[in-house]
Amino acid sequence: MNEITLLQEHGPDSAPATKSVLNSARHRLLTEIADATEPRQRWAGLHRQHGFQRARVLAMTVVAASALFVFSVVVGGVISAEQSRDRTPVAVSLVAFQMPVFPLALDPVPAGLTAPFFDLDGRFLAGYRATDGESGVSLIVYDQRPDPRETTRLVTVHGQRGELWEDQLGQGAAAGERSQNGATRVSVMWEREPGQWVRVTGRGRFGTEAAVLALADTVVERPQEVPLQVRLAPAGWEVFAFKDDRILTLKDENSDATMNVHLAERPQPDLLGNVMGAQEVSTVQVNGREAHLVRADEIWFRQVPLPDGSVFNLQAPLFMTADQVVAIGEQVTVER
Repeated sequence: MNEITLLQEHGPDSAPATKSVLNSARHRLLTEIADATEPRQRWAGLHRQHGFQRARVLAMTVVAASALFVFSVVVGGVISAEQSRDRTPVAVSLVAFQMPVFPLALDPVPAGLTAPFFDLDGRFLAGYRATDGESGVSLIVYDQRPDPRETTRLVTVHGQRGELWEDQLGQGAAAGERSQNGATRVSVMWEREPGQWVRVTGRGRFGTEAAVLALADTVVERPQEVPLQVRLAPAGWEVFAFKDDRILTLKDENSDATMNVHLAERPQPDLLGNVMGAQEVSTVQVNGREAHLVRADEIWFRQVPLPDGSVFNLQAPLFMTADQVVAIGEQVTVER
């Protein structure tokens, strides 16, 4: 989804967008921004993106009928956003927070696959990339049965009835499932236990019925923590989405207010000039490291350096206090 699609589907001539649509658009846009601004190896032979032009400004504006939020982006740098205005901001209290834990694992992990990355957006995914750039495995957990496929074949997995199917995978596939146009993926899904549906998908050298069924037999219950951890958050907030170990969105369960944590490869030096509506920048200490806190018209924006030279950016509503934003940042950790 991009800004043009959003305008076409939710512009002034369309029906008012729902809150869920707007929140999903917010997270998907953050994901597209990260993909556009940070060089990283893509799936299945797609070229590695080499750097970017710092002088080039990419402005993305999402205009919805209810005019709830606007994004502005600087390539290679800062994301800023107006928070939802549908409710009057209120004070929040901070409580200990626990990130979701992926419940399963492959044992053993096939040779040639990297450690998993994780996505959470309606389903919880552990993706294993292969060094050949063509192959990979996705292990997905659902809390309810997904919509059935039109064509499936019944199989047995761990003594349970399962469904197996094959389909084509294009460039528009979900995260963890990128491949060349026309490539085949094979999936098997079964109800591992009441309320837990599991799907294993294989691509490349894992994209055969035999390979996928063999992988399904190796699925074990073994909790895995996601690398990006936030251990302090406002009371009543929950994980709305998590993307590729790099973008986390927390959402207030009683309003549309959100807080985002985004890992970036390098710091943005000119926060005052690049954070939309920035009013002032102050320097604070986070776990012994110098960090920057920006107060903008609608948000707090905090950039915190990590030991490897990368940073995490924390974006929070302005109704939080500066001390609360600093405290949350102190409880963000990244295990690479």
